[in-house]
Amino acid sequence: MDDLWIITSFVIIDDLMKHLDHHSQPLAQVSDAEVLTVAVVAAKYFQNHHERALCLMRGMVSLSGRLSISRFNRRLHALADWLGLVVETLASVWAQGEVFVIDRRPLPVCRRIRARALSQSPGPRVLWLLSGQKRKVL
Repeated sequence: MDDLWIITSFVIIDDLMKHLDHHSQPLAQVSDAEVLTVAVVAAKYFQNHHERALCLMRGMVSLSGRLSISRFNRRLHALADWLGLVVETLASVWAQGEVFVIDRRPLPVCRRIRARALSQSPGPRVLWLLSGQKRKVL
């Protein structure tokens, strides 16, 4: 099994679901992207044996919470419409071999404060950064 393949698949599934404005239930211990990732891992490595894939993912501590096999099956059947899109997206990504990620969220701009006082202080250097209304000490 390839850990890099599993992690990359999870990231692609999670980003796809976020991009299409899908929100997991707030009380769920395991996200919907993790449920679909277990299903994809079962299809690739375990001939669609979901229980084996779920036990393996639990053992690798790849899941964020506990999930029984019956709860997994219920959640997977609720996400059945997503499974076709996820498989198609993963197939196109792995067939092409390269993915371009474009981040459209800008990073908060920080500016230095008290830069002159730093050079004059004999103690440890502390740099204050101001990002919006928040002060952070580095």
